Amino acid sequence: MDYFKKVLFNKVNNDDIRYRKFTFSFSLKIAVLIVAAGVFFDNPANTVNFTIFPLQEAIRVNLRPPIIMLGGIILGPLWGAVIGGVIDIIAFNLWHSNLSYLFILTLSTIFRGFTAGYIYNYIFKNFSVKAIFASLAIPHLLTSGLIIPAILNYYYNIPLLRNLRVRIVVQIITLPIFTLAFYYLLKGLKKTKELRSLHQKLKVMLNKDDLTGISNRKHFMEFLNKIFSMAKRHSQPLSLLMADLDNFKEINDTYGHFKGDECLREVAKILTENIRNEDLAARMGGDEFVVLLPQTQIKEAKKIANRIKKNVQAIDIKESGSITISIGAAVIRQEDDIESFLKRADDALYKAKNNGRNRIEWMKADSFKQELKFS
Repeated sequence: MDYFKKVLFNKVNNDDIRYRKFTFSFSLKIAVLIVAAGVFFDNPANTVNFTIFPLQEAIRVNLRPPIIMLGGIILGPLWGAVIGGVIDIIAFNLWHSNLSYLFILTLSTIFRGFTAGYIYNYIFKNFSVKAIFASLAIPHLLTSGLIIPAILNYYYNIPLLRNLRVRIVVQIITLPIFTLAFYYLLKGLKKTKELRSLHQKLKVMLNKDDLTGISNRKHFMEFLNKIFSMAKRHSQPLSLLMADLDNFKEINDTYGHFKGDECLREVAKILTENIRNEDLAARMGGDEFVVLLPQTQIKEAKKIANRIKKNVQAIDIKESGSITISIGAAVIRQEDDIESFLKRADDALYKAKNNGRNRIEWMKADSFKQELKFS
């Protein structure tokens, strides 16, 4: 049952070449391209014909089967089956309509695409030459080497042994070639995935504070610009908490910077544990932190700030004594721009500092006496 669910929802074991999320729409686009290629290569004018001694007949190499199996390898078994069936039906009606259509041959083509996709994506765990060769060889030998010769012998009286001999020769020649070609093609997809993964990691690193692991000033300002514009446009509430550890310099001077860094990491952990997924906590520098709270009025913002204050005061770091934090809160106003919004939270923080520290304040009226710290 688990295997059935994984195959049905395309949750593959081997995702080394999946350079992005293979959604239905994305997979459909790739499938259409593969179908177009498969139909094109099934045209008798696009096949390769040659003679091998001592065989007295021409050998015909059709590129449609490997195209179908490639589709299964890239997209998974169900897509491989769909690609095989669609290619077979369209190609037959375009290029071979003078022959009698046999549904059983279409079933064998569907089987080929499904089997190739299943072997690569569920039997093997990693991208390798072995995985590609097995995914091509096993379904190709079963269909072209056994099933199709038996069908042709039964319906068209084509000599079974002679047909098998020709097909085996073709597979011995072509399978290594297709394996090598697909290896380098799929290796390109694997490289693309690795580059995308590296780019994503670098992007995360650029947005994270090295010491605490939460967002840095740059990421906060980018996020604030986006959320602030949205809040103003749709008249939505937006709150901001600006926080600063009390007497943090004394902790560094008394217990050393290593202990101070430990305190900052603990505070960052508390911030992330007390906000929602849509909120953002960031370290602006030193012992200064901010928390942006979309869709949040001042009353709820003060509750969150109070939880943060209590949890910070409960931090237990040996020898460093108690830690407290002062927090300034602000809620967006219709006349605000980003600077005035930050300024009001900054003024509230100064108010909390001046009123004895270890407290939460918010400005009921604007004050322009303090210079904005986070401009």
